Formats: sequence, C-alpha cells, structure tokens
Amino acid sequence: MKVALRLAVAAVVLMLALAGAALAGTTVVTAGTVTPNVGAAGITLGMTRAQVIAKLGQPVSQNLNGYMQYGPKNLSTLFDVYLDTSVHPWRVRMLGISGRNFCLAGGGPCLRRAGGVGKLRARYGKALKPVMLEDGEKVMWLKGKLSGCKVFTEFGPTNAPASAQIVMLFLGYQSGHYC
Repeated sequence: MKVALRLAVAAVVLMLALAGAALAGTTVVTAGTVTPNVGAAGITLGMTRAQVIAKLGQPVSQNLNGYMQYGPKNLSTLFDVYLDTSVHPWRVRMLGISGRNFCLAGGGPCLRRAGGVGKLRARYGKALKPVMLEDGEKVMWLKGKLSGCKVFTEFGPTNAPASAQIVMLFLGYQSGHYC
C-alpha cells in the first residue's frame, strides 16, 4: 500500500512539473518594430537577461556564452539576443534580426522586402556611414548614442542596389560590450 501511494504521489508531482514546464514554455518572436540604435520587439540594448525573459519568456535556445534565440527553429526568421557576460547581471549588448514582419519604427522600411535598401537610403541619407568590418566587408551603419553610449544599427553591405532587400540587421554597442 505504501509503495502504491508513493508511486501515485510521484506521478502527481511529475505531472505538475511537466505542466509547469509547458506553461513556462518557449517564446518565438517573428515580428516587431525595430527602433534603430535602441532595440526591437520590446527588447532594448542594456536590458538584463532577467528583463528579457520577463518580457519575452524563455528562449527557443540559449547557451552559456550569452546567446538567446527567440526565432523559430527552422530559422525562417531570426531574433537573436546577445548578452555581455563580462558584467553582472548579464546585459543585452546586441540584437540580430531578420524576417519580413520586422519594420523600422516611423514608417519602415521592412526587412526582406524588395526595395528596402533604397527606402533606407532615402530615409537616412548621409547619416548611413560605411564601416569596414574585421573580415573586410563594408556595411552601412546608422550610428547614435543610447544613455551616453555609442551604438549602431547595421543594415548590410554598402554596395547593395536600391532594389535589394535588407536581409538582416544588427543593433549593438560600438564597443562590443554593454556600455
């Protein structure tokens, strides 16, 4: 009788644990407004890991190097959060975003739509600065400041034609670390 009772209690505890895990679940971010040099989909540069989880829930995937994936596992859309692990608590230092349903605040352009590069150039003009990355690629940056820290939004290669899509963008601190 005691063994049966223990097994029943263990089964109930297991069911409650599984139910709690299902409720906690993971969150997939497939759309949102991007505010250059600030953030996207409610996540801003400098937020703590706890604040990100409070806002979005648990990521689809994560690692101990500060990477949190909120896009679907099939990678049709990306919403990646990169944390600065050299500070405590860990804080958002960069976001990587790609997907048709992400648009810049104030009227676009939207990512992965034809003509996005031309619309971006028309909107920001000379504020878009060419920057040479470590691998030699030249990209377009919109530079700015957030809470006194130098930040950037990267929109892809400088040589992309006006008819091209903005395939992906990155927002981050210019220092590479949370400021």
